[in-house]
Amino acid sequence: MKNSLILFPILFPQIAALIMGIIKFKNNKRRNIYIGTVIVLNLVFIIALLSTNQSMDFHLIKINNLLDIYFRIDKLGILFVLLASILWIFTAFYSFVYMPHEGKEKRFFLYFMLTLGVTVGIAFSGNLFTLYIFYEYLTLATFPLVIHSGSKEALRVGRKYLIYSFGGATLALLGIILIFTLTNSVTFMEFGILQGLTLDNKDLLLIIYMIMFIGFGVKAALVPLHSWLPAAMVAPTPVSSLLHAVAVVKSGIFALIRVSYFIFGSEVLYEIRGNYYISILVVLTILMGSLLALHQDNLKKRLAYSTVSQLGYILLGIVLLNEESLTGGLLHLVNHAVIKITLFFCVGAIYFMTEKKYINEIKGIGKEMPITMGCFAISAISLVGIPPTNGFVSKWYLALGGLEENKILFAVILLVSAMLTAGYLLPIVITAFFPGEEKKIIKKEPPLSMLIPIVTLTAIVVTLGLFPNIVLHLIEDIVKGIV
Repeated sequence: MKNSLILFPILFPQIAALIMGIIKFKNNKRRNIYIGTVIVLNLVFIIALLSTNQSMDFHLIKINNLLDIYFRIDKLGILFVLLASILWIFTAFYSFVYMPHEGKEKRFFLYFMLTLGVTVGIAFSGNLFTLYIFYEYLTLATFPLVIHSGSKEALRVGRKYLIYSFGGATLALLGIILIFTLTNSVTFMEFGILQGLTLDNKDLLLIIYMIMFIGFGVKAALVPLHSWLPAAMVAPTPVSSLLHAVAVVKSGIFALIRVSYFIFGSEVLYEIRGNYYISILVVLTILMGSLLALHQDNLKKRLAYSTVSQLGYILLGIVLLNEESLTGGLLHLVNHAVIKITLFFCVGAIYFMTEKKYINEIKGIGKEMPITMGCFAISAISLVGIPPTNGFVSKWYLALGGLEENKILFAVILLVSAMLTAGYLLPIVITAFFPGEEKKIIKKEPPLSMLIPIVTLTAIVVTLGLFPNIVLHLIEDIVKGIV
């Protein structure tokens, strides 16, 4: 029964969301206290659960080796669940101020809490079947957030989101069934469940891997299946930050790591050359995301295409199949999440205070909103990867991973992409701080309760650059156990 406690951080936010849908709060302050308490308590319980230092697993329902709802805590799941839970708290407190601007707050926060429970379920999934169930559930939980405004454009984008997500999940399910017919197992195992098996049909294994990578890769915005992500910018800024930094795209990345290292294993992928074919799509993702970002005048859309490119970095870390590259990929998963959520919060603050959405509208706004734009500038420099920022550390490991495989081309691509990143982010900073003309300065900083999450996250960005060992030791432990 003790192991059943693993279900608590999965169910607690979802039950709390349903309760919130039933009860009526006297005012928004009480509702916000309720939501904040639930999300903070969930993190506290997760930390308490992890601090027992016991390997914990639990079969909720088991019909056979495939139809098995199974939860297990391992180091990779710990990294993902802590990242998501911590950033969820920042998003909640930011949303308390931002969402009255958008309306329909109660519905937003209901699905907001529901999605937290689903994300924890993904982190603690012990096999592919359980991961798949929560992966599909994530699409359903985030769909109302994407179409929040209820406009024609939002509904059109919502349909696109469902088509892409369910299409990718169908491919993933096909791959799960095929891998089960070969191995009679879908349980995650260090170095993969195919380890030690005789590989009679390498072509079939390659096809299965490609199907699963592309299927799960939809949520990771793998080119050419990425267009749902920029379209989803129609959603409110807190939703955008969740989609791009934590919940959806990082769940896609997490699933791909599980498939690559806990189902197939690096040795098998080398043998079937699975990484070779996927790396072509990954390089396209890195370069196309950056090139498309250069042509966007809408601030959120520029950040959206930036996410496509940056996710390509993490995917590159996965498919290079060595310790340095995967260390860089996991480190960039963390760094990108913190950087990108900060950038979205800054852009959201600009829209909240000025109603401005486009780069050509924000000339001189750095003098009106110096703290907000200062945080944006620091985060932008970090995403470019200029030393000694956290973005530099993760990209350094990715470059080492490419060189270890004697593939200098990958290191060159990383360098070119970094220059393109500078090309689409730094002009925003220059436009904001150096308008080229003097104008009357009216301070427009957002309320303190919105500014505190932005400044705190920026401080975390700086700290992760100066002291990368905070997360690096955990990541190195994960990598040594699976590569």
